[in-house]
Amino acid sequence: MNQETLIGLRRLATALKELDDTGKNEVTEENIGISINHWRDLPPEVEHAYKMMNDGAEVIKATSTKYTLIGKIDVDDGSKFCTELRQGCELISTSAFLIHQPSMGCARSTRYFAKQNARAVVATVVALIESFVSLRAIGGNTGAQLTGAVWSACDKIIEKIPKGNRTCMRRELFTWVSECNETMQEFQDLLDSTSPEDQEDNTKAWDKFCSNPGTGETYTALEHPIVAACIAIIKCSRGVLGLAIKSLECAGDEVMRLTVDLDAAAEKEKTRRRQILQWMSNLHEICRNIGEGATDLGYLLYPPLDLCVEGVEMLPSATKLGQQMLNQKRVLLSASYMINDALPAKDGQVAMVMSEEVKEMCSKLLSAIEIRSNDAEQSIASALQKTHD
Repeated sequence: MNQETLIGLRRLATALKELDDTGKNEVTEENIGISINHWRDLPPEVEHAYKMMNDGAEVIKATSTKYTLIGKIDVDDGSKFCTELRQGCELISTSAFLIHQPSMGCARSTRYFAKQNARAVVATVVALIESFVSLRAIGGNTGAQLTGAVWSACDKIIEKIPKGNRTCMRRELFTWVSECNETMQEFQDLLDSTSPEDQEDNTKAWDKFCSNPGTGETYTALEHPIVAACIAIIKCSRGVLGLAIKSLECAGDEVMRLTVDLDAAAEKEKTRRRQILQWMSNLHEICRNIGEGATDLGYLLYPPLDLCVEGVEMLPSATKLGQQMLNQKRVLLSASYMINDALPAKDGQVAMVMSEEVKEMCSKLLSAIEIRSNDAEQSIASALQKTHD
């Protein structure tokens, strides 16, 4: 029974791994985010899917301890509980499969969290059962440790999994904001330890080199302004992500207003609701590029900077750092203009209105993005020219 259960769970793990939470088959050139149909409130079918996931986790928690205790005495008797473990995993996996269905209207973030948590539970259950098949869990505390891992994975579903599009999308946005903060702090500390003024004082430079907690490398006078400008771009990235959080709330308020009596709403209002939800999904997808791009930009800031030119032209865009900086500028402007012109009026539609706070923040960020990007571009160009000379 253990062996048969393992075969079934491994197939289930493979199926979960292959779930496409990106929704690439649903997007178009105009709509880069997958279609969603709810924001704050959970539709009954989505709520049922989460209940199924919760029930599966409760079954596994209740069964895993009995499976371990009896299994340590007799593997054959213990294996009688493996069917219940498999049923719990099937409940959780079915829930994840449902959340991935386009008709459920769940965002990419919602799909991601459901998939990752389901995979974690199945993986821990597989490890637990394998330990008894191989007899590693007999006579030691391996079974208890693996049961603890199963409980931990189940508790994340029962107590901590974000539910619904709003919660999941905000969770990802705040994660990217946090990563921007960490990247900025890391390189600002490194920059402060290698200031150009101290480089002229050999004693100070040596003291800071010895106390440097980073890579042990230092920035040159040519690299210093480049890194400072790139840190400012990452700061702009954090600002745009924060702006997106506020913008989504403004859009969400409008969605909730249009959802009050959706069945009785006119077709024009239903269309407007769909358009706003699609706008929100599109904005979040661009923010994903911003978050990932800020991390990629950080990877390129470790000293010494790689300013090797790809090709013959001595241009900032010919370097990897310059390319990444320009890519980040592009997505930052794309998100900012998207918020600034939120759902522009066309074909008789009414434009979506952002709060005054969002409008003011957007205006400042658009200006800052241009200034900091130009600073970085000029700094890279200057370094290339001096290196070439």
